[in-house]
Amino acid sequence: MYPQGVVCLSLVDEMTKKKWVSLGTFLIIDGLQILFVSFITLDESTPWIIGFDPSRSNPLTSLTLFVGITIAQLSLLYYVSLRTISGANMQRIFPNYDDSGLWRCKYLKDDLVRWSMEIADKSSVKIDRILVMQSPLPNAFTFSLPLIGSVLVIYSNIMDLLNENEVKAIIAHEIGHIKNKDSLTSIFSQMPAFFIDVIYIYIYARLGLGIATALLVNFDIITATIRILVLIGFFILSRVMVFLTRLLVQSAVRKAEMLADHHAAVIIGLESSMNALIRLGQRVEAVTALVDTIRWLESLNPERVTPVTQEELGRMILSFPLDGIDEKNAEQMAPWVFLYTKLKHLREVYGVELTDEQITEAITPAVRSLSQQRSENKTDESARRVVDWRTADVDGDDRLSPDELSSLITMLRANPTKLMFDSEVGKKLLLLDHPDFRSRILFIADTFGM
Repeated sequence: MYPQGVVCLSLVDEMTKKKWVSLGTFLIIDGLQILFVSFITLDESTPWIIGFDPSRSNPLTSLTLFVGITIAQLSLLYYVSLRTISGANMQRIFPNYDDSGLWRCKYLKDDLVRWSMEIADKSSVKIDRILVMQSPLPNAFTFSLPLIGSVLVIYSNIMDLLNENEVKAIIAHEIGHIKNKDSLTSIFSQMPAFFIDVIYIYIYARLGLGIATALLVNFDIITATIRILVLIGFFILSRVMVFLTRLLVQSAVRKAEMLADHHAAVIIGLESSMNALIRLGQRVEAVTALVDTIRWLESLNPERVTPVTQEELGRMILSFPLDGIDEKNAEQMAPWVFLYTKLKHLREVYGVELTDEQITEAITPAVRSLSQQRSENKTDESARRVVDWRTADVDGDDRLSPDELSSLITMLRANPTKLMFDSEVGKKLLLLDHPDFRSRILFIADTFGM
């Protein structure tokens, strides 16, 4: 059993410190880049075009441009935010109910609102809007903006997938982001980066125009070569700086995610928080397996006459059980889903006379053949690359008890190079917004002294 109520605050404080160090370093580097681009001069009368002359720079011009770009960026942000919360797949449940659509979730609206408000009260934060997004994918997010307020969005698949306490853990995780002001921090940290990117693009364009002028107007190959070298050098330098700042921002975002995980574990409990993460990761694993197999099936058609559209892919994902977390089952279902969707498309669009029974009868032999072909072509290396959480699930109920969680933690620590899900293997983890599930589970375990 893991110790109850024991929290290692030093680890939490250290993670918080690292988050702010990453953000602070990002702002310093971006500040230096702003100074750098502010002092750059562009003169097509010189072979290299780019100059660096502080005496010729006009800080007021740079400031005005920065303010203008920031206002445009904020306007776009508000526009996208308002479009998001008023989207057709959104249902508002707080501060008032949107009764325009059918309620298709397992839990009542009143329950979701009550849970959210109770968790917000325990977290000493305020929620201004709560919405449910209809989606076969498990997710949730928050954002906070002046005039709009703090918004909590819960994906419907969360409720298909999780039990009551696990849903509360996801809500508590998102409320942790509001408490830590992660949304505002993320938004305002992006503003200087966007300004710098705009300036860099402008400089690339001026250098490109200068190269074209030298080649096509002046027929000066030497000057054109110099400008090409300057463009290549400036491009590499600027991209390195942008990449470095992106790494710092992503590092801060990943640490914010783990701090939000910790907040959920403190408010709701360690067991529910960990199980919620595991089931979310396993759902993503299953959907990824489904999509990968569908893409493989699509690749069997060399002419690609009717490629799978995003809308079709969405319908195929919806055909997979909304509480499904078995990736092997997803791979087996994919041929049936793929062929059934294609034949239904022929019926609905082109009027081909096919009943559901005829479609099923027609595709059944092909499904068996395709499933066998996929099994033969696919090399299963998952066992060598990941720690399978189901190994710890002794009773096979797809959730881990305290003792089973302890077994999982032991396995993860004994295999420091293995992740938890095959869909994470090969990803550039340093560039992801979310940390891998292994890191999230272990951080909660470490902060609770498991």
